Amino acid sequence: MLPVKALASHSALVRPPVPSCPRTASRPHLGVRRQLHSQRQVRVWAGEWPDQELIDQALEEFPDKGVANTEEGRALVSNGGYTYLDVRPTIELDQVGKVNGVKMVNIPVMNGGAKWSSEKKKKVFFKKENPDFVSQVEKKFPDKDTKLLIGCSDGRRYAMDALMALDEAGYTNIVGLKGGFFGWYRAFDNKGVRRRFGEYAEDMYARGAGDSAGIHSSGAGFNRSDFVEFPGMPEYEDDE
Repeated sequence: MLPVKALASHSALVRPPVPSCPRTASRPHLGVRRQLHSQRQVRVWAGEWPDQELIDQALEEFPDKGVANTEEGRALVSNGGYTYLDVRPTIELDQVGKVNGVKMVNIPVMNGGAKWSSEKKKKVFFKKENPDFVSQVEKKFPDKDTKLLIGCSDGRRYAMDALMALDEAGYTNIVGLKGGFFGWYRAFDNKGVRRRFGEYAEDMYARGAGDSAGIHSSGAGFNRSDFVEFPGMPEYEDDE
């Protein structure tokens, strides 16, 4: 098997000879298909999880770097012992979706709900501050050295508030996820498997996804995240 860097540098796949065996000799196209599928499974691009160089760099740079892009975030939760802390209102996880394939816990910064509006003649969504956010995190993660990757919807709505609150509470290994769930879902499907084709597939580095900002900085790393409307995203009354 070629090293990771060698695989990443190849601009095209080179088809190996199709082995001759009783099961595929009469149908050689099946052998080719299986060979290509096998190659697709092990093909890893530099700067893209699970590239070992990316993993090593992420583990070395965080939590000091402050804000991780999607690839760095995946390395932290899959290889660095971090837990994905989703701070969105639980109703957003139900309506839009949630991160799968990694260890994830939902403790919302804002509590959300839905009610019928007789004035608007439809169901409306509302949200309000969760006053118990920090205490709920402390109950779930009493060790202040627990490694936490903080994600919300787009990396801006709730993550900054959560990072500041947990920093003040004394948590030492907290990292923000740039792009939040939207960015994660573009790269990985609902089983945690990388997307290669389809409407959400994209090169996360083409738009400078490696930019970051420290927890106590201006938050520019979050502000450069593109806001994306996902189907099912609740329209809160205070968002109008």
